Amino acid sequence: MSNYDGAAVLEAIRDIQATTTGTDAIERLAEFSEPYGFNRVFLGQLVNPLNVPLKDILYLSNWPEELKTRRLSRLAILHDPIALCAIRSKRPFSWAEAHAHASRIGRMVVDMVHDYGITDGMMFPMHALASISGGVSLGGDRMPDLSRTQIAELEIVCQTAYYHLEELMGPFPYQKLAELSPREAECVQFAAAGKSNWEIAHILGIREDSVKKTLQRACRKLDAVNRAHLVSSAIAHGQIFP
Repeated sequence: MSNYDGAAVLEAIRDIQATTTGTDAIERLAEFSEPYGFNRVFLGQLVNPLNVPLKDILYLSNWPEELKTRRLSRLAILHDPIALCAIRSKRPFSWAEAHAHASRIGRMVVDMVHDYGITDGMMFPMHALASISGGVSLGGDRMPDLSRTQIAELEIVCQTAYYHLEELMGPFPYQKLAELSPREAECVQFAAAGKSNWEIAHILGIREDSVKKTLQRACRKLDAVNRAHLVSSAIAHGQIFP
């Protein structure tokens, strides 16, 4: 496995940022990743396919066409253990780590990819303010022994590709850039701690009805359907502390 120097990493970043199509960006990312031991790239947004048509979600890869078709089903996306781990993780992780916590259907999704010779890899989660959460998954026929520096190099270039493509191909119909106001974030933070509207009002010195209306505004901004959904969405979008 080759080692890149800083100049090569910067060159890859510049090359990816100069691309004007998704295919070219994925191809450049694959070229950069190959000396590290990966030859397959899957880049996608972590969006619930039950709420959004699959055609409207950013999914790009250099996987075999048949595998792309099989992978892009609602069942496969909803049960993919790598995607589920990426929703919760802020750090890169190996596919094996995700597979260890997979459900029965989740293991079948992973095995489906294995059938095409893509047997191991790493996921680089993408979470940023004013951006849609997603991830870049690099795969191959084995998991290379990478140093922390090499993982960091890969992560930087994967981030470049993900955010470049999100900007290049967006905005997406489901993209919401609304941020909670300080008061809304404060109320949601206390709700996350299990406080009732009455308790939040007492803590903040405001009326209980004001708390209720503030939480309702926060729900509309984050498209949440209930209190639990509001809290989880606020955490996922970095609006409050977990």
